[in-house]
Amino acid sequence: TSAKTKYEPQEFAAKYAGSRPVLVVCTDDGKMEMANGKVFNSGNHPVEMFVPMLHFQDAGFDFDIATVNGGAVVLEEWAFPRDDDSVKKLHERLQDKLKAPKKLSDIPSLENYAAVFIPGGHGSMVNLPFSPDLGRLLREAHETGKPTVTLCHGP
Repeated sequence: TSAKTKYEPQEFAAKYAGSRPVLVVCTDDGKMEMANGKVFNSGNHPVEMFVPMLHFQDAGFDFDIATVNGGAVVLEEWAFPRDDDSVKKLHERLQDKLKAPKKLSDIPSLENYAAVFIPGGHGSMVNLPFSPDLGRLLREAHETGKPTVTLCHGP
């Protein structure tokens, strides 16, 4: 991984002016058991999470963070771009939401959200694919045409 991403701030002639945030669905369980029984420490990949969020932010969006159990977001810290000031600043700004995210089961619908974003990272495969609440919200997003973005291992 690189210590700095290729992110460059974007300028938009017309930014989102609404009040509905993007729902960012992350993992709160980064313990991935391998076939040999060993446990791989994983989580959401910080570049796959924060760089798209920087682009959403440039376009005028804010964020709500949610996890399956309402536990703190788990990141693949080894992949954090330590020399990237934009990523570090966003990570810092979102600390409260990352440490105490919403619980998916407490979100009755996507009515109050502009979009759904599921970032990648191997940790996304641990509990997200098995969450009935995430399935319910994704079905709603599909049925209502709600923009949905998933990256890499994001289900």
